[in-house]
Amino acid sequence: MNNTSLPTGQLVDKFGALKAAAAEITGQMDEIKQALIEREGECKVEGELFRLSLTHSITSRTDWKAVALAMAKKAGVSDKVFDTCIAASTDCGTQWVARSAARVTK
Repeated sequence: MNNTSLPTGQLVDKFGALKAAAAEITGQMDEIKQALIEREGECKVEGELFRLSLTHSITSRTDWKAVALAMAKKAGVSDKVFDTCIAASTDCGTQWVARSAARVTK
């Protein structure tokens, strides 16, 4: 699949169409997964071609910046000093992100 020779507008449209197709497929997969969860719960099930394992887990996330800020305030550290420490301990990088949405015609 050589996309480098396509005009920019066609590349944008192709990207958007693929994103829409992926969203459609993801939605269908989520519906099937929910039906299986309601029917089987946590399990391992088999079809003729594929095997599926349904498991669940509990996750948690800690906002370490908020924890550090609360501790710093208790210790009497000013917001400016705290922000300086956070900035000195933070690595920044760049990343390309492509977003697509359908055009609205009037």
